[in-house]
Amino acid sequence: AKLVASNEKPGGNVTGVSDINPVAEQFALLMKFAPDAKAIGTIYNSSEINSTYQIELLKKAASAAGVEVVEASVSSVNDIQQVVASLRGKVAGLWIPTDNVIASGSAVLAKSAADAGLPVVTGDLVFVQGGCLATVTISHHTLGRMTAERAVEILEGKKKPGDIPVARQETSRIVMNRKALALLGEKAPAGLPIDWIE
Repeated sequence: AKLVASNEKPGGNVTGVSDINPVAEQFALLMKFAPDAKAIGTIYNSSEINSTYQIELLKKAASAAGVEVVEASVSSVNDIQQVVASLRGKVAGLWIPTDNVIASGSAVLAKSAADAGLPVVTGDLVFVQGGCLATVTISHHTLGRMTAERAVEILEGKKKPGDIPVARQETSRIVMNRKALALLGEKAPAGLPIDWIE
């Protein structure tokens, strides 16, 4: 959104925290369910700048692994089922960004993907709560604390907003939906610390 000159030196009167999801880690988790994948799919609303930015991060991670990304765009929840069906047989799994349109239809996405036999790794926990397979997520509670720490520095006059680097949470956790895993007939990847949604 060009609110800051850079994350390291925001300048102006703006600072904060970034809630960008760990896309490369999410891609790596999807590949554990589809280790021989030649192509994965992604579904998003192309009018959401946030989504298109995340798709670029996905393509970078996939390219480094020699995996093709097949993109499909939707404009409403009503498009999700048909788009998932169109990807069946073309991709080994789906990665979904933190997209508002898709989030509002996460239950439709989860059912459609299960019917197509496609594992779905998503950009945010809300999708997994809606029935999708898994995510690697950051803590919004931790982000709130980080934001508060910056606000205190500003309110106490210790620093100006433009002098405080924009922070990003470095820790994440894997959350998996046990029902979605069972519907796919999959087993959880061995050796991973997983928080389960029943």
